[in-house]
Amino acid sequence: MKCWNCQNALEEVLVCERCGVPQTVGFMSPFEVLGIPPNLSWEEEKLRRTYERMALRCHPDLFRAHNDDRVLQAARSAMRGLNDAYRTLSDPVSRLRYVLAASGQTQEIPRAVPEGLQAKAQIIGRVLEAIEQARSEGDAEAWEAQQDHLASLQVQAEKARDRSHATLLALMLEWDQAVSQNDGGWPEMPPGWNERAMSWLGERRYLDVLEARMAAGRQWPAEAPAGEVSGG
Repeated sequence: MKCWNCQNALEEVLVCERCGVPQTVGFMSPFEVLGIPPNLSWEEEKLRRTYERMALRCHPDLFRAHNDDRVLQAARSAMRGLNDAYRTLSDPVSRLRYVLAASGQTQEIPRAVPEGLQAKAQIIGRVLEAIEQARSEGDAEAWEAQQDHLASLQVQAEKARDRSHATLLALMLEWDQAVSQNDGGWPEMPPGWNERAMSWLGERRYLDVLEARMAAGRQWPAEAPAGEVSGG
């Protein structure tokens, strides 16, 4: 790639090292925009420092006084591309989603009950439905009666979350090893990896919804504190 301003070969995609002019971001992966290998494992602090270093070089405020309006427009494009790239890569789940989408897995991933919770899925559903009904009807006694069940299920959900995290780490390690074996390039993953990654995302969606419902179920509506509402 060459700089649109001075035609120098670009060492970084966002700013020309020779003339200092920001570059318009075209069709690039977020990894390319940030100038990093397409790994799934990244320390949050390292990504943030990379983003901030690049933002200090291409932020539009630095070019508002430039006499060529194309430079300011390029800076705006570069900053939008940088923000989008950082937003995608700053979270491991969104990194995995991007990798799957870029590999052609673009279909909607349905929620899936994780292994270890499948036998309890119906019980979990009944407890949460009972709690949600009690909250909506202002029945504090019925709500209180389900809290011990909810606490027990919370323990099971936390164990499932721990297993989910371990699975994610294993998926990330396999991907990163394949990137390394491909000299830092986009890897060709062995059969089954995409399917396991998609299955993990489906289970993560289920856990996110479950934990949100459990958190809500532990709280009595603010407008009607539990101690002030009659169960009958």
